[in-house]
Amino acid sequence: MSVQKMMPITTSKDSEGRDGDSRGIGTIRVIDRPTFILKTREGESRAVSPNQKNGGNKKEVDSSSNVPTKMIQDPIRTILPTYVEMTNSLKFMDENMQLCESPLDFLYDRQDFLVVGCLGLRGVGKSTVMSLLTSNYANDVFPIRDTSRHENGTNCTSGVDFFITKNRVIYLDTQPILSASTVDYTASSSSSSTSSYDQKKTTTDFTSIETNLELQSLQFAAFLFSVCHVVIFVQDWFVDPNLVRFLQTAEMLKPSSTNNMDQDYVEYYPHIIFLHNKAELQDFAPNTVEKIKEFYSKVFSNSRLQTHSGLDMSDCSTEAGLNLFLLPRIVNEEPTVMRRNEKKLIEKLKTKIHGVNRNPMTPSTLTEKNWYHYVSRVMDAIKKSHLSSEYGRLMP
Repeated sequence: MSVQKMMPITTSKDSEGRDGDSRGIGTIRVIDRPTFILKTREGESRAVSPNQKNGGNKKEVDSSSNVPTKMIQDPIRTILPTYVEMTNSLKFMDENMQLCESPLDFLYDRQDFLVVGCLGLRGVGKSTVMSLLTSNYANDVFPIRDTSRHENGTNCTSGVDFFITKNRVIYLDTQPILSASTVDYTASSSSSSTSSYDQKKTTTDFTSIETNLELQSLQFAAFLFSVCHVVIFVQDWFVDPNLVRFLQTAEMLKPSSTNNMDQDYVEYYPHIIFLHNKAELQDFAPNTVEKIKEFYSKVFSNSRLQTHSGLDMSDCSTEAGLNLFLLPRIVNEEPTVMRRNEKKLIEKLKTKIHGVNRNPMTPSTLTEKNWYHYVSRVMDAIKKSHLSSEYGRLMP
């Protein structure tokens, strides 16, 4: 068919020489021209059957870059939207030290998480500091004590509140230690045969309500020392010797991180930041700051808590620097300069906390969900601790 179409194109000279010496030339022309025409028709797909056409298109689709691109995009589309962002805090543990299950909905099988806890007396600004650290995600994440709570003498935080950021930073805000309102709650709980902390012993084993309160506060502190990478200890004045003794006792009551005698594993202790809130202008004087650092360095010289991690106010801090932060007192009449300074200090504190060295809490690597179950085991160990029970018996 193709040869016949090519014949009219050949010249008469070519026809005359077909039987002669020029046959080879004619043959070359016939092979050359049909090859050119066939390639053109195949490219136009006019001489291709429907089945071959579909097969050819399918082959082209399979060899295109759309399929591998889709296979790469699907996992990304699946991973990123799965993290549910929180807008307010949830109850992590109630005042009876019972773990809640609602935070499990926000925990995933990720290992790159950071746990930051807060501890302090009533009214020192724990919830305010934690809300400032999470202000990039929502306003007033943790409830702040308002006028009505001041008048009623109640705490804005009972038990432990929980909030996790999209950067996988877990914030834990605890109820105030040694709080008088907690004493009232303990008394009412005792009358209803409900202990403020669940141990092998009942509340009546310790006749003093204040003893029960202090022991419960020590248990909350020992809990944070076991499950947090960073613990922020908030105060609103220079130093209280009773609070120093409180931290040292909580360190003593901290349960062991593991039951296995693993020689390669070093017992876990968190970084602790001494944060002085509501500081006056003279408190930021270099000689005053040096006195505070000297005091903490002496009283915690034998402590295993990580007190010198460089979590301080300096721009060029070293690993040996004491973890000390001061936040200025802010009132409504203060100029905006003080508020800008507070914001800068909060950003610096946040940056240094996020970059802290995260030591393993257990010999095995924990994910967020495994950490939650580890918290449950820690609470059981604290409640059943014979050391806590014996300490409670020796308390006056």
